[in-house]
Amino acid sequence: MKKNDSVVFKEVLCRLCFSMLILLISTASLYSQGIPSLFVVVDFMKVQPENHASYLEVEQELWKPMHQERINQGIIVGWYLYAVEFSGDGDEYNYVVITLYDKADQLENPWRDDIPGRVHPGKSPEDLMQRTNASRSHIKSELYYSIATAPEIPLETPAPYMQVNYMKVEPPMRSEYEQLETDIWLPIHNESIRSGRTTGWGLWSSLFPRGAGRSYQYITLNAFSEYSYIFELDFSVPFSNIHPDKDFTVTQERTWEVRSIVSTELWDLIDYVIR
Repeated sequence: MKKNDSVVFKEVLCRLCFSMLILLISTASLYSQGIPSLFVVVDFMKVQPENHASYLEVEQELWKPMHQERINQGIIVGWYLYAVEFSGDGDEYNYVVITLYDKADQLENPWRDDIPGRVHPGKSPEDLMQRTNASRSHIKSELYYSIATAPEIPLETPAPYMQVNYMKVEPPMRSEYEQLETDIWLPIHNESIRSGRTTGWGLWSSLFPRGAGRSYQYITLNAFSEYSYIFELDFSVPFSNIHPDKDFTVTQERTWEVRSIVSTELWDLIDYVIR
């Protein structure tokens, strides 16, 4: 028998409410454990070849001082501008802007009306936006929650290179995936940082947008101080030292089973401001 529209709608609504409940419970659990909250807004920009210089000028001369003022006012804790390596005219975006918030309520009002005039007296917000929009296209914006980082304060000393992995994890596997990353792989990343091969690592979970049609639900990041280290990453040796009771191959294969790497990008740090 075919279900009527009202029944289908109620089922969809129930599933949505359940998903939101799980999200809220998970976030509340992190707060209760004393883990610092960190919300990450990632903005993807497309800049045409003839506009690279003007776009960087806009970001560094107009927006960077305003982001510093946002830090001074306690709205954000950091802002970072990256160029995406190996991108071309056919790619969706070629620059990425990351903004970090340590309070969820700051996301509701991320800007204050006095900031443009305070930082750029004599320039109207309309003029600032006109110049900005002429230099780039804002492709999309995504919100993430930081589940785990190494070191604990992420991007405190930004590395010049970031390897970014977009992960697809089906709903039944997400709890196991997060446990694998935090219990098994996080200690490996800490050891890699101590050895100097990497300088940081992070696991971000997507908050918005999300849904069945989304191609990835998590991002992992590996930060490098040297370009050559990107091609030398090997976790098998530290794995045996940190988890002598576990088999590297078996654990790696199980990790592959619970998540798929949709794509991997290499980002170059252009500029930043931090609290």
